[in-house]
Amino acid sequence: MSQDVLSRDFPQSDAAKRSTTTGDRADAAAFELAEHSIFAPRHDFKHALWPRSRYTGRDFRNASGTTRSRESSVFPLSRMDRQVQRIVLFFQRPVVAGFGVRAFEVVAKLALYLLTARILGVAEAGLFFLCLTWSSWFSTFGRMGIDRALTRHMGAELGLSQGATARRTLLAGVGRVTVTGLVLGIATGLGGTTLAHIVFGDPALAPALVHTSIAVAGMSVTFTLTAALAGTGRTTWAQFLQNAFWPALTVLAVIAGARDAASLVTWMGVAIWFSGGVAGLIFFCDRTRFRHDATLSAGEPAPGSAGHMPPLMTTAWPLMVVELVQATIVSVPVLLLGVMADAADVGAFSVALRISMLVWMVLVSLGTVASPRFAALHRKGDLDSLGHLNRQIQLIGTVTGGFVCLAMIVLPETLLAILSPDFTTAAVPLMILGAGQAINALYTGQDVLLAMTGNGGTLQRLNLAQLVVVLLLSVSFIPLIGASGAALATAIATAQGGLGAAMVAASLLPAARPFAALPLPATLRHLLALNRQPSTT
Repeated sequence: MSQDVLSRDFPQSDAAKRSTTTGDRADAAAFELAEHSIFAPRHDFKHALWPRSRYTGRDFRNASGTTRSRESSVFPLSRMDRQVQRIVLFFQRPVVAGFGVRAFEVVAKLALYLLTARILGVAEAGLFFLCLTWSSWFSTFGRMGIDRALTRHMGAELGLSQGATARRTLLAGVGRVTVTGLVLGIATGLGGTTLAHIVFGDPALAPALVHTSIAVAGMSVTFTLTAALAGTGRTTWAQFLQNAFWPALTVLAVIAGARDAASLVTWMGVAIWFSGGVAGLIFFCDRTRFRHDATLSAGEPAPGSAGHMPPLMTTAWPLMVVELVQATIVSVPVLLLGVMADAADVGAFSVALRISMLVWMVLVSLGTVASPRFAALHRKGDLDSLGHLNRQIQLIGTVTGGFVCLAMIVLPETLLAILSPDFTTAAVPLMILGAGQAINALYTGQDVLLAMTGNGGTLQRLNLAQLVVVLLLSVSFIPLIGASGAALATAIATAQGGLGAAMVAASLLPAARPFAALPLPATLRHLLALNRQPSTT
């Protein structure tokens, strides 16, 4: 690639210019291709989003006292032709790596569901899924919204190279979650027997629910660490540790000999804690990024300006409601079904619900990749780039999620039979859940956009409306039509969340308006207490 072509197509950053002056023009070209790829970081934010990634094949920072660039241990791009460079850079994009992790997660979780159903049996699998649902829902209280708040704060602070501030925020947030998570875990262990007998009316659930205490505390701490990790730009590691690694380790436990719900829940909790330990180790190895605050230039937000970040808990409290509602939407129908139906029905519906959540996994992956960029672009005031990124996320989520939803609607029995023929009774619920997720996929990332741009309060009110809907529908439909009623309540609330977030995002952030956003009625604008001006906080 000639220097003239490179300069015309891609205006060079300082790092690329320095590389070009040393004669490494192929590496300069690779660097610029990486910077202009989809979701690729730009200029001063690139190290915050892809720290130490070596995605150009070389380290452009010369060693002290030398003029020679240090070769990457991964591959020397200067020896590749342009086509190979483009292929390599494509697979190093965060969104592609994120999809790779999600593919691994899908395989690991499907293997877990398959082995659990076939080895433990439908009834014992139902007990396991009840415990998994309880740990996911109860640990949300332990995180108190701090996990999503840390994603925003870490991304915004590191976007301006405020490493010391990010470190203080991280320690304060993780410390609070650790205390509350341990308290809730102990409460689950002490009250598990009572819950099993009085609430669920199933004494066989008691041993597994007591052992769920390990997972409750582990999810609280681990998910907070991985959310902070996403804010630092390590989105691939964050998704892997939060969603894929511990299910894979739990599969190994099944293969190794876990034959009842209590044993499997115990190993799951240990696996979750191990994933948190790996996340902590990554932060320790990356500690040099958090030692100092860089001096802000005249054009960047300074403390006391409109771009100053609010206290962590100010961001976290509204997001806690958001997290609780999202957990409730997928948890309360299962828990209510557990009270009103037997373990086999709960197991079948839980499998259908978790198949439908494969779409949600893809959407969360896209949101996780984009969340630090959302936060940084908004804080810098680059609303045009924010809108461009938002619509990219939405388009990819619509296409990828739409195909999965279509398979759930058209081939529900086939998908369920892959796990176990006993689960085909949940075919109708799976079709209903797929329809709800299809609408949610159409508006991918809009809740993340609101959370990362300081509109947590508005998102909180949207989610409270979802909570009211899912509770009313669950109480009304589950006693009448069982699993199909649980699916209907979940699907309507899920679709409501995506549609409502898109309408509000279009109203508050016109420059970042998503595709196909419906107009927000004046009545809803009043109920949500929206300002007529775009959000700037």
